[in-house]
Amino acid sequence: ENQVGRGAGPAVVCGKPRQVRLKRTAERGRTTMGTKVWALLTVDLGEKSSWTSHVASRDGRARLPLLVFFRGQRVSAMRDEALRVLTALYEAVAAVDPRWEIVPLFEFCGWSRQTIVERFNVDSFEEVRPECDQRELSPEWKSRLLPLCTVEPEVEGCSTSYSPMDEVCVGGTFDRLHAGHRLLLSATVAVCDKTIFVGITADVLLAKKKNRELLEPYGVRKGCVEDFIRAMNPNLKVASGELGLHDPGAVTSASMDGIVVSRETVAGAKSINDEREKANYKALVVIPVNLVGATSQEGDAKKLSSSDLRQMDSVSQARGAKGESAP
Repeated sequence: ENQVGRGAGPAVVCGKPRQVRLKRTAERGRTTMGTKVWALLTVDLGEKSSWTSHVASRDGRARLPLLVFFRGQRVSAMRDEALRVLTALYEAVAAVDPRWEIVPLFEFCGWSRQTIVERFNVDSFEEVRPECDQRELSPEWKSRLLPLCTVEPEVEGCSTSYSPMDEVCVGGTFDRLHAGHRLLLSATVAVCDKTIFVGITADVLLAKKKNRELLEPYGVRKGCVEDFIRAMNPNLKVASGELGLHDPGAVTSASMDGIVVSRETVAGAKSINDEREKANYKALVVIPVNLVGATSQEGDAKKLSSSDLRQMDSVSQARGAKGESAP
């Protein structure tokens, strides 16, 4: 057994990952993230490795919430590289379990292995070996291996190169926080250096949603969103509010710099910029992220959605009420 932060090395993974369990120490009591237990995976982006396979391969094991610590200067200067890494990460997550709680941590957000262990209750940790070769993986794992830089189609009117911005906004319903939501939120964190403004759809606007009775209330959704952002970068300010009851800050705030949207909602971001132009405000930098778990990146593509997850939960509850087991 090893102790993080005391000079012990992590488990180096190539082929089937090996977990190292950590001893409980008084030093671990400094965590500020409550009693939740996490696993930690470290990835050096300065070296070529098949790190996505080590995410996708975890479906046969009991899955703890996972922290993925990305090291290296590769993503520090231009954040568009970080967005490609995040896209690859959450595509891998969606293939395993869309609701799996995974938080990416970057050095440019101030993280080191020491600060991670001080803030989170880390139970086990692994490190992907740079020289990992795909030939060492089993055929099953090779079929799940995702490219590090997921191909992202260009979107007219959207930026393709992002420098850090002071104020960035994002919006959504965020019911049953899943891999698509986490990509949207983590991309927002990656391009923001000061304040994130989050619009969360008000309960009153969701009355006609399918399986409405299973929708998480606004307060729960708000808490999940804020917890995720603060876990990824606790130095950021987070301002959240109900979306749809008033004009959004994306329209009314002259100081807003950018907006992060999914590719299917780019048109809405362009409409926001039209409104800003009428007010003589600067145009927002529009940052599109890929649709996760999608058959394509077209707006009408089948993709991972909260509606489908609610339907799955509805069917599961109905089977449970009848005493039936899941298929």
